[in-house]
Amino acid sequence: MELTKEQVEARKNYIGGSDAAAILGLSRYKTPLEVWAIKTGQVVPLDISDKVCIKLGNKLEQTVSEFFMEETGKKVQRVNDTIFHPKYPFLGANLDRKVIGEDAILECKTANMFKTREWEGEEIPIEYIIQCVHYLAVTGIKKAYIAVLIGNMDFKWKEITRDEKVINDMVAKEVAFWNNFIVPKVMPMTITSEDGGILYALFPKAAEESIIELGDDTNALVETLDSMQADYKVLEKEIEEQKNCLRAKLKTFETGVTNKFKITWKNQTERRIDTELFKKEEPAMYEKYAPPKEKRVLRYAIKK
Repeated sequence: MELTKEQVEARKNYIGGSDAAAILGLSRYKTPLEVWAIKTGQVVPLDISDKVCIKLGNKLEQTVSEFFMEETGKKVQRVNDTIFHPKYPFLGANLDRKVIGEDAILECKTANMFKTREWEGEEIPIEYIIQCVHYLAVTGIKKAYIAVLIGNMDFKWKEITRDEKVINDMVAKEVAFWNNFIVPKVMPMTITSEDGGILYALFPKAAEESIIELGDDTNALVETLDSMQADYKVLEKEIEEQKNCLRAKLKTFETGVTNKFKITWKNQTERRIDTELFKKEEPAMYEKYAPPKEKRVLRYAIKK
């Protein structure tokens, strides 16, 4: 469903279908911390409305719904208003279509050809399953159909039926997230590898000479990190050693083949800017094209 500017602005006041998977820790595209930061108004969400893939998806929504009607014989109608849970008004749903004469909704998707495997057989990307289950939870509707146009080459549609246990578990987790983190603005400590940008957006500037006392759990965290860093350095050396073994086997040959692999060691030319020379000989241009950027660097060391 293509949202109006007002609906986009209002989204920070409720948990929507695209937030649900992130809150459950099952999204590949959004993290719990990012949802929290946006809902609490501490981070402005990136405006992607002008991206071609988003515009195309919005334009093709009608096409997907028409394909669905042609293949199933069902009729659907557009839903323009945001629907809210009768008990929890902070759970909302922006539906694509409702199926006429049936207690069901239709969610329309598009995907490029690289996503084909995600839709093979009975497969549906987990984020979309959770989105549909969230909509069923909010609306009380019994069934969701999900239809997808893949790379303008293939069309599929599938069903997601209402499961009360799954819905109750999801709603309980969404309600807990809203009440425990969003309302009191308490940062969730479910931190992922994707949260670097959000953490910097939340805490861009360190107060000079400021110190905070951290507990034993932080000792364990640093010790684990230190051990992983050491393992990483060893693994890096082992990887380079294996690469060098391949180079030694190829010698002056550009390509080597086995019954399973093709290995190449080709000559190529690369060009890199000598930043020190550039800074020395063209200081004005250096300042223009290499402006200083603020960042926070994380380091750790054993206290002396």
